[in-house]
Amino acid sequence: MGPDTRKIRLDEILMREGFIDKDQVAEALLRQKAHGGKFGSQLLYHRYIDEPTLVKALSIQFECEGIVLSEIDIPDSVIKFIHPRLVTSRKVIPFEFDDKTNILKVACLDPSDPNVINEISFMAPGKKIKIYVAAELAIETAIEKYYLGRKTKLDDNLLID
Repeated sequence: MGPDTRKIRLDEILMREGFIDKDQVAEALLRQKAHGGKFGSQLLYHRYIDEPTLVKALSIQFECEGIVLSEIDIPDSVIKFIHPRLVTSRKVIPFEFDDKTNILKVACLDPSDPNVINEISFMAPGKKIKIYVAAELAIETAIEKYYLGRKTKLDDNLLID
């Protein structure tokens, strides 16, 4: 990641790409201030953007690959690599493991946080860790589904049209 990566704000990326307007930014910022969470989650929750659009913008912001979690099924064998306590506290989720390359792919909110990689490496010793960025609501939904046993999907966690 370059030194200027964090200077590009998510709202700037989304407006530049024509996905949202200034009114939607203002509303999402107000809702974020009132309810917490990530700015992108407010946009997704209110259906101003969809998950693939948010992930694309996050990928640009963090200069890394992204994953649209709602479009994949995660095998139980992969879920077992990371302890539920780390998954829920750090909002990370493993989604793929390639035993030929020994690479464990993990989705997270902030791929620039070195502590996340260190903690995952500790939980999955001997595995090469590849970090992807994902939408906060998609990670939370995947945790509910795969770690808490709830029958849920991303649409269940979005505002009804």
